[in-house]
Amino acid sequence: MTQADGKERWERPVEGALKVNTDAAIFSDSNKYSYSLVARDHKGELVEARSSCKQGNIDPILAEAMGVREALSWVKNKGWYEAVVETDCLAVIQAIRCSSITLSYYGRVLEECKELLSQLKERNIVLNFVKRSANQVAHYLARHSSFIADCMWKKEDTHPEFSHVLVTDLKV
Repeated sequence: MTQADGKERWERPVEGALKVNTDAAIFSDSNKYSYSLVARDHKGELVEARSSCKQGNIDPILAEAMGVREALSWVKNKGWYEAVVETDCLAVIQAIRCSSITLSYYGRVLEECKELLSQLKERNIVLNFVKRSANQVAHYLARHSSFIADCMWKKEDTHPEFSHVLVTDLKV
């Protein structure tokens, strides 16, 4: 772990940077899984959020790794230059930081994360582990996306409950 890992509450990024939190959820009763991505600015205001719910029964750690991969891809495709990507799955962070290769679909997703980080090396992109208490907004969105295939929100079109979670996260 690094010194930046293990934060217990969400902290604003420095001015000019974004913080992208990601989390995953498994819905075994309906044979679905989801992941969410939440980008906020230095004021803690929502820039954009995404969630994706897919059909399938996969291992939770694979869903978490897929969320990190999607977050890194999102940062790359949006052209964001300075961002901190956070997840509450320590095993995924450790596996991405590790030089060994895992021969599985999970290992392939990890390799894609490493490749994205390599492609983003000219930018100031950091990948950190945080405790769930510092990842509440992404956790909320992942848990509540079981009925939504793919969705994107901007600040102006969040529903009241999601807005409440965003505001509460800043006060804790």
